[in-house]
Amino acid sequence: MKFKTSIMLLIATLFAVNTFAQPTPAKKKDQKVDGIAAVIGSQIVLESDVERDFLVSKSQGIQVEDKCEFLNDIMMEKMLIDRAKQDTLITVTDDEVNRTLNNQIDDFVSRAGSEQNVLEFFGFRTMAEMKIEMKYVVEDNIFSRRKRDNIVAGADATPEEVREFFAKHQQELPDVKEEVSISHIVMYPEILAENEEKIINELKQIKKDIEEGASFATKAILYSEDPGSANNGGLYTKIVRGKMVKEFDAVVYNLEEGEISEPFRSDYGYHIAKLDKRRGQELDVRHILISLKPTEQEMAKVTEKLDSIRILINENKLTFKEAALRYSEDKFTKFNEGNLVNNRNGEDRFEKVALDTKEFAAISALGEGDISNAFADDFENKKAVRLVRLNKVYPEHKINYADDYYRIKQFTVQDKEKTILMEWVKKEIPDAFVKIGEGYQSCDFPINWEKK
Repeated sequence: MKFKTSIMLLIATLFAVNTFAQPTPAKKKDQKVDGIAAVIGSQIVLESDVERDFLVSKSQGIQVEDKCEFLNDIMMEKMLIDRAKQDTLITVTDDEVNRTLNNQIDDFVSRAGSEQNVLEFFGFRTMAEMKIEMKYVVEDNIFSRRKRDNIVAGADATPEEVREFFAKHQQELPDVKEEVSISHIVMYPEILAENEEKIINELKQIKKDIEEGASFATKAILYSEDPGSANNGGLYTKIVRGKMVKEFDAVVYNLEEGEISEPFRSDYGYHIAKLDKRRGQELDVRHILISLKPTEQEMAKVTEKLDSIRILINENKLTFKEAALRYSEDKFTKFNEGNLVNNRNGEDRFEKVALDTKEFAAISALGEGDISNAFADDFENKKAVRLVRLNKVYPEHKINYADDYYRIKQFTVQDKEKTILMEWVKKEIPDAFVKIGEGYQSCDFPINWEKK
């Protein structure tokens, strides 16, 4: 295996391009049926998994001689998933899977332009079908990340290690695309009491219908807006404390079997829940969720308020910092002048072309220090209105030690983490079932997977 390939794959992982800009080739009629490339414990690697990563890397300009290293990396990922699911200290809740899944699909839709474009790209007929299929992938990704974080916890790089890494791999590292730093102020519309009351009354009527003989499962399929359970009649099985949001736990653990709750509120909206089965502290529960949807008038009211705040800032009667502290409902940024941090790298810079479509549109005509008009957006799974300030623009440039130290450090640390993971995998192999497919028997893997 050439080390250059490893570094380029590392780069591809950290700075993946917009998937929708790189369409995958359509399947040919004579294409062979998907085969198995490898088996690791309870996990299977399909030929299509390897082919997918191979094609994505080629589309990003990475020169790759064969697919062996892609299979090796996928097998490492599958080992993490297999071991994570056996680790009793690692738990993944339905709530976080659904949140992550919905955020990812929202991102896909934002980048693709419409739900239909997303469905056509991934080959699904309906969004419900796509969510059912993707849910297992999202869950595996969370398990993998939890186990990975446990293994590489504390990995870091000294300034000298970063300098040595850059000196050795400088020519392989990519140019830095145009980036921006931005701040925002977020406000949620105030839902009037009469609008909340309509939802509560609707749920009360559904509860009454069920108590008079209607099927809870049928009502959930017809009315529930929870994508994680609606198609399954609102059912969640084997729930333990902490698996759902705290408001949900507080209600369902006080129900008797067969009892239906009164409507109650969470961050998602209003619910009614029914306890189907109790096994000690483990529950089977059905629920129906109806989300709070602000009216046009409620959205217009908060938009008008944010626009008036923008005018005050532009007239120097209020600073953006003061406005964020006083008005923003984003608890993670309001105490930091509204400054947004890139979750992928911990920096305050975002690749401009990778911004959410609405964010990109909001800042496209702004100069440094300018503030956008108020615009409607989805934030933290709720309808919101935002102002965005363009703080600074970082032009496209060749990566360099002076301006991009933390980016280079990220490459250095991730390279070190990969070494740590390889050593961990080597220790796990003797206790794991591993089988390499015939098409990859000649691969010169950096890990002796089959203990030959």
